[in-house]
Amino acid sequence: MGTESTANRIGRPPSARRNRLANRTEQLPGSSRQLYRIDHYSSQPAASLVVSGCVIGLIALGVATGFPTWWVTTFTTSASAVTLVMVFAIQHTAGREQTAVQRKLDELLRAVPGAAEGLILLEEASEEQVRGIEEEQREVQQSSD
Repeated sequence: MGTESTANRIGRPPSARRNRLANRTEQLPGSSRQLYRIDHYSSQPAASLVVSGCVIGLIALGVATGFPTWWVTTFTTSASAVTLVMVFAIQHTAGREQTAVQRKLDELLRAVPGAAEGLILLEEASEEQVRGIEEEQREVQQSSD
């Protein structure tokens, strides 16, 4: 992500790490900011430990209470809701990051002399255009071999 070393990130107090996340998301709309935070915090190692602990605790509670029907229904519904929210959060942040990478690559194509500028915004081209460019690149590769 950045050029900052792991030692510098680990040595910072939690408030400085939170401010870093706030600085990265402050320009985003509110819903996008919340989805980014969900994605960020759920990808932390501590989150998987907490979820694993909760699941083990719920299984132990279920065994102790005989898995009542209402309990199983509540658990299933909650798990489905959390899964749905996570799908949207991951899809949203991945889409934003992919768009940013594409814009950066397009800028590199513009900046490099002799680069094939026809590749700029290729992700928005029709299938026929993409296939045509693939054919051209194969021909160039075969002729250079």
